[in-house]
Amino acid sequence: MYMLYCLDGSRATAADMVLAEAGLPYEKRAVDITADEHQSSWFLSINPRGTIPALVDDHGCVVCETIAIMIYLCDRHSVEHLAPGPTDPQRGVMLDWLAYHAAEVQEPVKRSFYAHRYSLRAGDTEAIRKRAGDLFTQRWALVEDHLAQAGPYHLGERFSLPDIYLLVTSTYSKDLARGEFPAIDECVRRTASRQRIAPILDDHLRGLERIAAVGVPQ
Repeated sequence: MYMLYCLDGSRATAADMVLAEAGLPYEKRAVDITADEHQSSWFLSINPRGTIPALVDDHGCVVCETIAIMIYLCDRHSVEHLAPGPTDPQRGVMLDWLAYHAAEVQEPVKRSFYAHRYSLRAGDTEAIRKRAGDLFTQRWALVEDHLAQAGPYHLGERFSLPDIYLLVTSTYSKDLARGEFPAIDECVRRTASRQRIAPILDDHLRGLERIAAVGVPQ
């Protein structure tokens, strides 16, 4: 049995979706970042970084980065319908796009959400958000080009982990992406309609509304 420390509306949703898609037994415990629960002593004893998600396995092993959790679960349980195995020729492509989403596409999203953390002077936040939107659109367009040429999924007809990550990122992209992205929209639509993912996405969207209403942590 796995324990996933997370919050609906956060990027932890991607790990939640992988657990469900893989059919693995798990429980969820909410960590309310809007109330600074991620900085509480009990949670810091699990993840000293003070970030969600955090996954604890049946041996007490703790894995805390979203893509690390996604890959770890698929490798540990040979979930090859989500992640090509180590000798599969598509393994490298899958890892490449998953890392690109986590390192490059996610960065301007975080910069926009937490613009106050990047500001040196009062009034800088709007300029920071505009630049974040520019960067996001450029990087989103590269994903669009790939899916338009090689889609409908990142691995062609084969559904995999980057498609899940893309779906979660798309829920934050409304105020960032400028332009039309039909190939991304199609990949998102297909992923969102999967039986085990759809209810988790609904919970995520409700959670995202709550986070937006309450406000992100400082």
